[in-house]
Amino acid sequence: MPCNLNFNQCCCGRNFPIPIFTCRRNLIALLNQSDTTVVNPTVQSASIITSISSTQTVLSGGNVVPTQSFSQGNAISYDGNGTFTLLFGRYLVSYNLGGTIPASGDFSFGVYQNGTLLPSSQSTSSGSVGNQTNVSNSVFVDITAPTGEITIKNTGTDPQVVSNGSIAIQKII
Repeated sequence: MPCNLNFNQCCCGRNFPIPIFTCRRNLIALLNQSDTTVVNPTVQSASIITSISSTQTVLSGGNVVPTQSFSQGNAISYDGNGTFTLLFGRYLVSYNLGGTIPASGDFSFGVYQNGTLLPSSQSTSSGSVGNQTNVSNSVFVDITAPTGEITIKNTGTDPQVVSNGSIAIQKII
């Protein structure tokens, strides 16, 4: 008997809607016909949230060094010096940093994967020297090797004074 797989909307045939127990029985029979059907796929969740609560000076090319606030799962680890190690998978990496515009006039940061800047991850704020500003960005990162390293670095030419912010990484797949 046909079923549209929507338990409360099963229909078709002379008498519809078909009683839910009949539709479920048909669904179970359908699922039992194939050994490749995935009924409830699960992805091991993993996430980490870090924050910056005290002022730090980040040299050109240097890592932002946050303090770990929350961690879930074992796919993401943090060394306490600004380097996150991620296991194979896809992640969403987000950062939001506040600080003071340096002498160059640009407050600029980006996400680095294994030491290489991810092109779409850089965020720059320009303005008058000494003014407060914020930069933020989010980027998907694919780790195709067993592990990969992620850092948020100063992409500017001058040291950057970061006074607040956060970095969050969440495993998607």
